Amino acid sequence: MIKIDIDAKKQMKLIEEKLNTLRNKATIVLSKALNETAKQAKKDLHTEAKKIYSIKISGFNKATKINKATKQTLNAIIIAKGKPISLKEFRVNPANIATGKNQPEIRRAKVIKKNKLKPLQVGNIKAFITKFKSGHIAIAQRKSQWRLPIKTLYSVSIPTMLGNEKRVYKIVEPKIKTNLQKNIEKQIKKLLEQKK
Repeated sequence: MIKIDIDAKKQMKLIEEKLNTLRNKATIVLSKALNETAKQAKKDLHTEAKKIYSIKISGFNKATKINKATKQTLNAIIIAKGKPISLKEFRVNPANIATGKNQPEIRRAKVIKKNKLKPLQVGNIKAFITKFKSGHIAIAQRKSQWRLPIKTLYSVSIPTMLGNEKRVYKIVEPKIKTNLQKNIEKQIKKLLEQKK
């Protein structure tokens, strides 16, 4: 959950000063500006996450929603939901299903684009790509030296990607603050022009 929080009292005072006779519209200005900023932040977080992670799927929009600000609740919240994503959806080499002699010596994968491909092996147990009866293709690994059981390998979830302090959120955060100020000015201008 990413909350676009502000010093509401301070912002309201500044907006009221600029609106002058329309100061009773300050909460409308601020809530609209917050909602526009949240929409921009959501898009920016998705863009930044796609730059950092070597993910092939495009489920970011479905995984995130915005709880909009209102005149009564002056904050907008971006909520991301989702389970860890199958490692198969990230960069894997080789990425094809192979058995017997065609099976590669070792498979490698990476989640972060700038990182090197890492071997998918724990001790002597190597990962492999399999197709389940359901038709689902995944990277799996045996839990022991025995043939069964196997486990599907997963990586991070979309909420974890978007909320990554160092790689994603901290990059977008300054832009959120700048966009909020621009959106406040835009809403004030719009309201004052309507008055004319």
